[in-house]
Amino acid sequence: MNTHARRAAAVTSAAGLALGLTTALAPGAAHAEETPSAPKNVIVLISDGAGYNQFDASRLYDSGSSYQQVTVDPATGAITHGESTPSQVYDDYPVQVGQSHYSANGRAGYDSAAAWGDFGWVASGATDSAAAATALGTGVKTNNGTIGITPGGDQLLTVGEQAVAVGKKVGVVTDVPFNHATPAGFIAHNADRNDYHGLATEMIDSGIDVIIGGGHPNYTDANRPRASHFGGGSWISQADFERVSGGDTPFTYVESRSDFESVAAGEDVPDKLFGLAQVAETFQYNRPGLGNDDVAPYSDPANRGVPSLATSSQAALNVLEQDEDGFFLMIEAGAVDWAGHANQTTRVVEEQNAFNAAVETVDAWVEANSSWDETMVVVTADHETGYLAGPGAGAETGWTELTGEAGELPDVSWHSGGHTNALVPLYAKGAGSEVLRARATGWDEVRGAYLDNTDIGETVFDVLGHVEGGGATVGVETEVALPQPAGALSLTIPAAAETVELAASGAVRTGALPQVVVEDSRNDAQAQGKGWTLSGSATDFVAGNRTFGAENLEWTPGIVESDSGATAGGRATLEAPAQLAGADGEGRSGRTVVDAALRLAVPADAAGGRYGSQVTLTLFAQD
Repeated sequence: MNTHARRAAAVTSAAGLALGLTTALAPGAAHAEETPSAPKNVIVLISDGAGYNQFDASRLYDSGSSYQQVTVDPATGAITHGESTPSQVYDDYPVQVGQSHYSANGRAGYDSAAAWGDFGWVASGATDSAAAATALGTGVKTNNGTIGITPGGDQLLTVGEQAVAVGKKVGVVTDVPFNHATPAGFIAHNADRNDYHGLATEMIDSGIDVIIGGGHPNYTDANRPRASHFGGGSWISQADFERVSGGDTPFTYVESRSDFESVAAGEDVPDKLFGLAQVAETFQYNRPGLGNDDVAPYSDPANRGVPSLATSSQAALNVLEQDEDGFFLMIEAGAVDWAGHANQTTRVVEEQNAFNAAVETVDAWVEANSSWDETMVVVTADHETGYLAGPGAGAETGWTELTGEAGELPDVSWHSGGHTNALVPLYAKGAGSEVLRARATGWDEVRGAYLDNTDIGETVFDVLGHVEGGGATVGVETEVALPQPAGALSLTIPAAAETVELAASGAVRTGALPQVVVEDSRNDAQAQGKGWTLSGSATDFVAGNRTFGAENLEWTPGIVESDSGATAGGRATLEAPAQLAGADGEGRSGRTVVDAALRLAVPADAAGGRYGSQVTLTLFAQD
């Protein structure tokens, strides 16, 4: 698998003799390390359970096009990337990498070769939302089922707590119960993610400014009144519900759709907001018709008395933007995960569409009320749920592309009812977002550069900063360099446009190959400890219908200069690939300049004329 994948990514340059030169570069340019600017506002949007294919299922329904589809044959390692058509606002964000998300007691690692070489590998040992939220919200791995606490039982500092400490407003918004694992992971601590009453109490008393979600004790998932439910399986205790709804906390309490919409419209915006939508659990996912998993999205009537995730997000922004010191906001589309567990394609599309609308709301808010120079937006997921793939995918056939037309349910296949270890996408834009790109030091054979979910938590901590000094206290800071940013293995020929003329000396013609420059700025994760090889071969010499073979052309390579300790290949004829230069994994990095003396022995029976050939140079990572 690795061999085929790396060959598919090889850099090829055609260097011509008498016919000119052309050059192609490797994908993925290197990024110079920069000092990041600290944003005033940080907004993290999480589509819970959404892998690359959940994102694309929504794109297909909306536009009939996809963005990140792949076909992979595990038997041969052949990788084909589908046509990529941007259709969502985050498709144009400058930082686009993958994210790994394993927990401390699950797989405890991501293995690219295993993930793409064995169709079943990602389907077991995955993180749950509690461990993933803890990693995102603290920068530390923990065990499944645990929120804000290390595997050893120590309490962790959350980014929500840090934001409060530095004087920023803080909010969490979700379309599932407000104290579900993902929102809780950014502010709370509990050894049991299912202690929802305990989590609710801690969140209400945490000092944050916005809490919005479901979990209403007096309503069903059909948005209909019911007798109050505070017993087993309830989301909030009677005491907490009565104090938050009765005005005995700093929060202004809202629950009706019209009240959410009023705050979103900027009317009577409170200093703190607790919004408990009038549904037992989810805004829309659990509404009647859940068994209709093969109908077009929105076939089942929506809950009318419930705000959308986008409206809730706008309401939160209106509250939080009142702080001149800025804010931290986490927005979750939690029911994408619920739909993935049920393999419910219709509602996966609906819930991902709701997430996309929330991202559009945030993006528009930045453009109208802030700027990308003071706000960082991160769009990602906590893990993938359901092992969503294209039609016909499986252990024997490998990974296939999702297909579909605009307005129609996409054609997919499901391969799990649980979470998987498959990488999920991350998109980011704004002040400080370049840090996320620099932290993407992992390399996946199909998705490219990726970071870990802990890198997101660490980055948010970094951009939030620290409590300032004052009085007799002086703040002291220092910066430790980030990992080497992801780079590229590239080949250029500065004199590519010039034709090489071989000068005559009897039956022998001599000349020199133009200087070839190899740049290796890959990080260690990309290179996987291996170097590079530069080789070349030539076509036959042709003059109209006259020809003689490339075995008559030979080169003697030489190293002009090298940062990497590269070595030149030996003297060889060019009818078959011959090595021009190479570097091992230990000293591969840097710039290498190579040339070669050319010698052509013209056959005695060659007819007169002006002959031309092409020398093709190929640069590839060593297997």
